[in-house]
Amino acid sequence: MMNVIFPIPRITESFFDTVIEKAEGRRLDDEEKAEGIDNADYLMTGAVLELKIFEEEGLEKKTRQEKIKKLFDQNYYLASEVDLDIKTIPDAIKPEYKKILGGPIQTAVKKAAKQIKATKQHLGRSLDFGILLAVNNGYASLQHDEFDNLVLTHARKDTSQIAFIICTTLEHHQGDFDTYVFLKTHCYPIKGGLKYPQSDKLIEIINGLFGEMMTIMMRNQMDPKLWDSSLLPVKDIHFDGDDVRYIRRAPEVPDSRFT
Repeated sequence: MMNVIFPIPRITESFFDTVIEKAEGRRLDDEEKAEGIDNADYLMTGAVLELKIFEEEGLEKKTRQEKIKKLFDQNYYLASEVDLDIKTIPDAIKPEYKKILGGPIQTAVKKAAKQIKATKQHLGRSLDFGILLAVNNGYASLQHDEFDNLVLTHARKDTSQIAFIICTTLEHHQGDFDTYVFLKTHCYPIKGGLKYPQSDKLIEIINGLFGEMMTIMMRNQMDPKLWDSSLLPVKDIHFDGDDVRYIRRAPEVPDSRFT
């Protein structure tokens, strides 16, 4: 029997435009943008914010798969199947494995830092907080805690321009009968002991706005426009090499009819 996939709204740039507006912030206007450079996205009281949305599944990239196969092949006598869940990776190679997975995150963090720095300098807002809004729509092999940890690691290691990160992960899980949707949002200081004054408000707005989107989606499931931008369920990801299958399994969804 084929499962019916329910349309789930994904987090988009326009979603965050609305979030920032509700939080009494705004996008930079044309006059505030410096020419010839990449600017940050938003301004709020005392803060310059840049949004990065991750849509691609990192484990589906061939170059990343080759690095993972090489990492395991050089360090272990492999069984016929290797579990690629970060939590199960041997401690001896876990840092290198995280480095491989975190490649696109590191690139995005570094770019965001440059954009925040350029906008702060151009607008004379050197005392403002730099804030990275990191959204995981499509790097589904990273659950929210794993994604948050990689963003935080690179923000702390690769830049001094970001004071806080706000990470949002949207997970869509579907089993034979049940569908679950989880939106996880957390704010982290780059340096311990700090708290962004608007973080609770922003998280409340994000959760509320997503709830409204879910209501609209459920009421209009037959609208093809909603399906065009819907988020697909998390699925198993696997690739092969030298008689070994490397796999990151999607979390199992229990059937509520039998629990």
